[in-house]
Amino acid sequence: MTLGWIGANGGEGITGGQAIRARAVWIDLDMMFPLPPDHRRRVVADGLDLTGRVPGMLKRWVRGSRGEWYGVVWVPISDGSGDVRLTLDDHLVPAVALRPRLAPRSAG
Repeated sequence: MTLGWIGANGGEGITGGQAIRARAVWIDLDMMFPLPPDHRRRVVADGLDLTGRVPGMLKRWVRGSRGEWYGVVWVPISDGSGDVRLTLDDHLVPAVALRPRLAPRSAG
């Protein structure tokens, strides 16, 4: 898995806690909130849906003490019916759970 879009200095010339203009990203909630292998799945209708890929905004990159990258993100979390129930702001997410969200190409 390549993280080339981060770049040597955290992408777009940023490092550490320096702020950048927020960037649209996809966040993999399965990577962000992994379940233990022995978890017994069941359906909770009004529970938070912490699965799949959701849109969010990357606010900045920070580096861990072992050299790993984390994104500081804003992400809405929905329930099973799709209603946003919670918004995480300044939430730390491992870089492997983030992907750039590109603008749709215009037909022409």
